Amino acid sequence: MRDWLATFKTQRGLDWLPAAVVSVVLAIGLTWPVALYPDTLLVGHPGNDTWNHVWGYWWVSESLANGEWPRHTSLLSYPTGGTLYFIDTIQVVLSYPVIRLWGPAVAFNLVLIFGLALSAFSAWLLARHLTSDGIAAYVALVIYGASPHLLGQAYNGISETVCAGWMPLTLYFLIRLMESPTWFRALALGIAAGLCMLTSWYYGLFAALGSAILLMWHGARQPYVVDWRGFAPRVLASLGVAGAMIWPAFRAFQSSLGAEDALVTRDPEFVEASLLNHNITDVVALVRPGKTPSPDLFALYGEELLIVIYIGWVGLFFAGAALWWTRSKKRWAPWVWLGLLFAMFSLGPYLNVGGEYLEYGGKKVPLPFLAFYKAMPIFDRISHPFRFVVGLNLAVGLVASIGFRHLLRHRSQRFRTMCVSILAVLVLCETRFGSPASIPIPTSDGRIPEAYTEMTQDPVEGAVLDIPLTVPNLERAIYVWYQSEHGRPVPWGLNDPMPKRLLENRLVTTLIRMEASRAWYLPPHLPQLDILVGTRSLARQGYRYVVVHTYLYPFFKARKIEALLTGAIGEPEEWTEDGLLVYRLDPIDPADPIMK
Repeated sequence: MRDWLATFKTQRGLDWLPAAVVSVVLAIGLTWPVALYPDTLLVGHPGNDTWNHVWGYWWVSESLANGEWPRHTSLLSYPTGGTLYFIDTIQVVLSYPVIRLWGPAVAFNLVLIFGLALSAFSAWLLARHLTSDGIAAYVALVIYGASPHLLGQAYNGISETVCAGWMPLTLYFLIRLMESPTWFRALALGIAAGLCMLTSWYYGLFAALGSAILLMWHGARQPYVVDWRGFAPRVLASLGVAGAMIWPAFRAFQSSLGAEDALVTRDPEFVEASLLNHNITDVVALVRPGKTPSPDLFALYGEELLIVIYIGWVGLFFAGAALWWTRSKKRWAPWVWLGLLFAMFSLGPYLNVGGEYLEYGGKKVPLPFLAFYKAMPIFDRISHPFRFVVGLNLAVGLVASIGFRHLLRHRSQRFRTMCVSILAVLVLCETRFGSPASIPIPTSDGRIPEAYTEMTQDPVEGAVLDIPLTVPNLERAIYVWYQSEHGRPVPWGLNDPMPKRLLENRLVTTLIRMEASRAWYLPPHLPQLDILVGTRSLARQGYRYVVVHTYLYPFFKARKIEALLTGAIGEPEEWTEDGLLVYRLDPIDPADPIMK
């Protein structure tokens, strides 16, 4: 217990409490006004992964409430369903009481706010230990807790990568264990490392790489500082604790990717295509200010996903001050090496400069990531190398804290507090105006129309088909979120293109053609047989509702879709305030000979 208290105490007392409060206030400010409306607003842009992730909070919690471990679902990819490991399962488990009391939207928002706050506070805790200066540590708190990359992940609605706080916390407990090997510190290290890996496989790998760098540096430069005989058995115990926590989830994750009916896959072809054509890292984007991201996925593919790797010149200035003026390298040297390694890996397999791959002798210039990608089993599943910039942001924040402490070490506490406040404002302004990230983070409207609530009163089972059909995949995922209310199967997967079963339906193909058409009126001759057969086929396959979101169409196109479906199915139920038309299909016996 003394070790635990020593974690937070300094000579001036419990100075961690103000840092914790500042971290929470910062997280709430970055996500404002979600704290006021946590059940109706969602952190994240509506055109991104927000819907898929908040849906996962509902699905996992419902499975757990039914006494089942969430590994297979029949609610997606109707009628087949599939095997699925929700990537943020551990945070759903930890927030399970919140979900049962207030719903998945509230839990999702609290997890993201907690993730931002934990990232900021963990960086402060590590920086305070390195600098022995609680005020200077606030530099790392802001640089890491409000880093452009982290805010970009929140913009994308990816809850597990927003929680980047377990990595610095793991490194903090590793340093504490090296300083004084005790079993309690070994346990704390094991738990922190286990939670780091369970929260995000990426961050677990990053923590392992960071730990390796620290161990190698101390082994090579300061071997006399560590009691290696006492440290070795305890760090092995930490690995055992972390391994016991990780192994069941890792096995479930691996088996879900390899299942024949896997809803999410990471085959080599997918990973390589993502690395080279989608998740590209431009080295210039690390230091070039501007609001346009590189790559600009919206310009290239019409996607709202944001890849942000900008570091920030305010942090670099104070980090440079540490390197230039600080005589003792032992404070910052291992973190510089850590930052360089993560910067190198964040560039991906080939050197990209200014949006173009650099070539030499007609071939792309390879980077060290490529060798690891070819040789190590873990690296061959990494399709987002730009996430390595998290380690670089941490290193910059820590070294900048050391530089700040050195520059102002002879100044009064009041003056230093004023300076760190100004620096924090500068960092936030640079992030807001000089990087592609947004402050505050955009939000999505998480309210679910009452039409879906009414479906729960229908005793007839059946799936729901929402249209438009041709909206982008991630925007269309809002249909999956609506499932958390009606609880009926839907044909959509996670981030998947149009399901093949729908493309084979003649009514659906007719609707797709109409959505693509610019004509203001229906053609004089419609494929009536296709429409009739397609409608009956949907009913025979088990579809109960077709929901038209008229507000997603231009006015003239919504009128055409309404006329076609009304002629094929009958009059809809109108929900004018929500802009919905709900068509109800009468069940058809699958053995109906007319449809054979």
